[in-house]
Amino acid sequence: MWSRYVWKGGRRRTVRRAEEREGAFVDVHGPRLLLLVTAILGLNLLDAWFTLLFLSHGGKEMNPVVQAVLDLGGQPWPFLILKTFGIGAACAFLTLTKNFRPARWGLWFVFVGYTVLLAWHFYLLQMLDLVA
Repeated sequence: MWSRYVWKGGRRRTVRRAEEREGAFVDVHGPRLLLLVTAILGLNLLDAWFTLLFLSHGGKEMNPVVQAVLDLGGQPWPFLILKTFGIGAACAFLTLTKNFRPARWGLWFVFVGYTVLLAWHFYLLQMLDLVA
């Protein structure tokens, strides 16, 4: 999973034999995966922003773990740090294990989940008339 080439630009883009591709680790991941992970991280930041926006207008956080983090000191920074590093670590792990079927499904599941969540945020934004 980790090699000395990870930090020096990588050297292995794919597996030589097709039958070994499933479950193999590689160093170079490609532009499509970079785009997918960047989109997930961007959607995560938008979700955090919308969460803080709705909470500032009287909304309630439904996730008790997130609510406990939000209650720490009354500042949004612990929430933002936890959310950013949590999803970042998950995306890093799923990127490293991209040649495993559950990791590929996981990346797409997270992307679709955040897309649906962002659509929900836009719907709430229209319903609550927060747009000037």
